[in-house]
Amino acid sequence: MKKKQKRMIQWIAIGSGAVIILIVILVLAMSSDSRTVVEVEKVQRMDELVQIVTASGEIMPREYVDLQSEITGVITEIYVKEGDYVKKGDILLKIDPVQTEAETRAARMQVNSAEEDARNIQNQIAESKLQLLITEANLKSTLADLEQAKANLNRDELSFKRLQQLHEQNLISQQDYDQARATFKVSASRVDAAEAMVSQLQTQLDVSQLNIQRMESNYLSAQYRVKQLQANLDRAEDLLKKTVLYSPLTGVITKLEVERGERAVPGMMFNPTATLMTIADLSIIETEIKVDETDIINVKLRQPSVVKVDALPDQPLDGHVTEIGNSAINAGLTVGGSEEAKDFKVVIQLDNPPVILRPGLSATAEIITARKDSVLAIPLQALVMREVELDEAGDIVREWENGNGASAGRRKSDKDKEAEKVEKQGVFVVTKENRAVFTPVETGITGETHIEILEGLEKEDEIVIGSFRTLRALKDGEFILKKKAESTS
Repeated sequence: MKKKQKRMIQWIAIGSGAVIILIVILVLAMSSDSRTVVEVEKVQRMDELVQIVTASGEIMPREYVDLQSEITGVITEIYVKEGDYVKKGDILLKIDPVQTEAETRAARMQVNSAEEDARNIQNQIAESKLQLLITEANLKSTLADLEQAKANLNRDELSFKRLQQLHEQNLISQQDYDQARATFKVSASRVDAAEAMVSQLQTQLDVSQLNIQRMESNYLSAQYRVKQLQANLDRAEDLLKKTVLYSPLTGVITKLEVERGERAVPGMMFNPTATLMTIADLSIIETEIKVDETDIINVKLRQPSVVKVDALPDQPLDGHVTEIGNSAINAGLTVGGSEEAKDFKVVIQLDNPPVILRPGLSATAEIITARKDSVLAIPLQALVMREVELDEAGDIVREWENGNGASAGRRKSDKDKEAEKVEKQGVFVVTKENRAVFTPVETGITGETHIEILEGLEKEDEIVIGSFRTLRALKDGEFILKKKAESTS
């Protein structure tokens, strides 16, 4: 009996030692496992995925005016105060009009004087034209007299020549011959006189026409001077009108910068102190934000938005996009020798702005650029970029595959050829053998934590989602140890 007990004790001791040895072997085997520990998760469909663009800016009225003066002068009256509601056309303030009134009177007198000079020249032109008509009539009459004198001269010349022949033949008396010669000379004198008169009248006519042209030129210059002085008068009258400032729109006086007795100065681009007051139409409130160039392509008109005002942290405001800038706000600016990131102005109109909103308040806007239901999606951190080699068929060349496989065969036949290397985005899919296989994917919209998968994955596929350091170093086809991931939904 004692021998049986002793043998039983020996067997128990041997069994215990074997168990201990087995446990030690398992512990050593586990401690020597070099596989990478990763977080995994199964691909699922999300009920809804929302893509959002976030940017900051400030609250602005849709329509506002920084009212400035166009003339210099002392403000004599102010009819409004900050916070007052005004209508378009209401009188806001007056500027001392003494100097502008004096300038207007002087300009008006200059116009009247120039108009009188122009009228005098016009009357002289009329008189000269009348005298020209008289000269032309006298010239016509003198030309007629000249023709008559030439006819008489021709007649008297023929008569004289006949009598001269008769005189030479002693057929007429000396008295008749002398009478014929005298008549011929008188006719010749009359022709000379008529020709002289025609020449004189023609010269007078030419001089009159030149004088008329000169006076017409003077009249044209006088008209130009009248127009120039009239423009000066118009400017003076316009400045006189601007001594009274009217509201250009209906709204609220949000800022009043001057007081009665201060001097108004003309507004200039680099002189913001010239602003007298600001009038804003607070019926339509907008948020002007700066959207980064990487996000602006996703922003479209009428997209819904949520605006959070720093002064109202617990009151999000609904709105929609009404304006998208075509050019970058800070295009071409550089900081420290490198070009600064470009921003684009986007305007969001608030649907129901509270009355307590004020222009200039800081705000942050979230624009919903896309929304999809029942979307196959993965956590953003699961997406990685890898440089891969492609074979002639466009498939990824995987070095870890079986050497007798098709991929290995392609590598062997193309040994001397350089494989095409491209960069692709994808995820690491976990196989049944616990390999992490890089799989290219095509993505869609991006949410805050997840991204849509259009191609490359199926529901219930198991993928590696972390950690970031592990994903960055993970290799295609590497064996892994899985651990349950924390919820990322």
